[in-house]
Amino acid sequence: MKNQMLANENLSPEMGVGSRIESGGFFGTVRYIGELPEHSGKWYGIEWDEPTRGKHNGTVNGVQYFETRYATSGSFVRREKINFGKNIIEAIVAKYGQEECALVKKIHEQQINNLQKTIKAPFIEFVGFDKVSTKQSDFESLEIVSVRSQNVSSVQGDLRSLLPSIRQLDLSKNLLISWQQIFEICEQLSQLYWLNVSQNVFVFPENITQVFCNVTVFICGYMNLTWQDIKKLSKIFPNINELRANNNNITYLTTEAKNCFNNLEILDLEDNPILSWDEIVKLKNIKSLQDLSIGNIGLQKIDFKTELAKLDYFFNLTKLCINNNSINDWTSVSELNKLPNLEELRFLNNPILSTEERDTSIALVIAKIGTLKVHNGRNLVGEFREGGEFRRGCEYDYLKKYGIEWLRVKNTLEQAEFLKEHNRYLELIQRYGELELGELQLEDTTKLKNSLITIKLFCQERIVTKKVCPSMQVQKLKILVQKLFKLSGEFELICEACDSFQVTLDDESKGLNYFSVKDNDTIIVKI
Repeated sequence: MKNQMLANENLSPEMGVGSRIESGGFFGTVRYIGELPEHSGKWYGIEWDEPTRGKHNGTVNGVQYFETRYATSGSFVRREKINFGKNIIEAIVAKYGQEECALVKKIHEQQINNLQKTIKAPFIEFVGFDKVSTKQSDFESLEIVSVRSQNVSSVQGDLRSLLPSIRQLDLSKNLLISWQQIFEICEQLSQLYWLNVSQNVFVFPENITQVFCNVTVFICGYMNLTWQDIKKLSKIFPNINELRANNNNITYLTTEAKNCFNNLEILDLEDNPILSWDEIVKLKNIKSLQDLSIGNIGLQKIDFKTELAKLDYFFNLTKLCINNNSINDWTSVSELNKLPNLEELRFLNNPILSTEERDTSIALVIAKIGTLKVHNGRNLVGEFREGGEFRRGCEYDYLKKYGIEWLRVKNTLEQAEFLKEHNRYLELIQRYGELELGELQLEDTTKLKNSLITIKLFCQERIVTKKVCPSMQVQKLKILVQKLFKLSGEFELICEACDSFQVTLDDESKGLNYFSVKDNDTIIVKI
């Protein structure tokens, strides 16, 4: 420990114990600086971010030099193999300034504070974070800056004078060590509203007093943060509108009635080990919440634990992503219909979906959630010109699929349990009418088969043969035709009998037998 202390006295703050370093493309934290028995010179004990990058846990030959979280994340390296990083201004000038720019050399010749007063150099402006424009400009006009993976470790310097127009700043995957460094940057950039600090390892300073009202979009993924950390950040950045905190260590959530998320509309908590839907319900106090992403958080079940058909909270929640979870029952999907205004749902890679054919699973999800307008990116409202035909087909198929079970349980003690899983069934019966026995899926269908008739549906040179009940309503046949031929807009059904006699099926409330449709007749779809 004595050697470690002496070593720190001769190092800058960015090079002592606790510093972040990069070596060979790997990142770590300095946990020890000093000598090792039987090894000459100074050694740096590193705890690597990658758990298997090291060789030990900080203990060698029975002597503990430092501690690590993982058994094989520690190792000792020489100074020449370590990159302690650079100043943020140096990184920005090096990236956005012209190659061989004299100002880059001056960074190493004079103090940065003096340099910022005179720096005005042409550079190749970075547009977005993935391409470079040839437009020449000066540093004062830069609005979007990314120093991702530039090994930034120091924030000293006058950013305010050099970059007064910055509005978006990406600081992800660097060598910064403290939130205080981030706050020092924010203090200088009054126009900053978008900030990404992901993939950094920070510690919180004590007695935080800073508040930055201009930042509205905050991204902090892969930082091992807890929800308590997030709540601290919400007080520092009280006007956050969009918060992305994916891939952290968030396991439980708490939001008091009076919280600091008064403006939060978009929240991304994907890839956190939250596990329980009860935790998600705690977000109800964020009344402004509109868009919630909770993919891959280990959910097995969705249950609001209320008999209310519609919740008296989550009024503004219109978008929900619950991909890549472990949901394995259709009742959980039905629960989502309790959300008052859910319009867009992403629901992929959950076990329950594999229990049915793909098209059937899609139809079930859409039929169970009456307010949906977009499902897995597919626009349900604008699917056809008239709108709603695709949904109508899904809902009709849903009625048909569970019709026999409904007939069995209605007016019995089992009806309540049925309606818990099939929460919209009564609503759909009111909308489309209770399906007749001949339209339902039966296992023992000997009697039914004898009563069915075969019709040929002819549309645009394509013929589809179907067996239907003679009493099937024209309205329901139209829904079937729309689904089979993917039709949009209006069309007519004309029955052509075997004797070439034609009749238009012009009353949707009547059954096929009303128009004398018989076995082997052809139904022409006239668009």
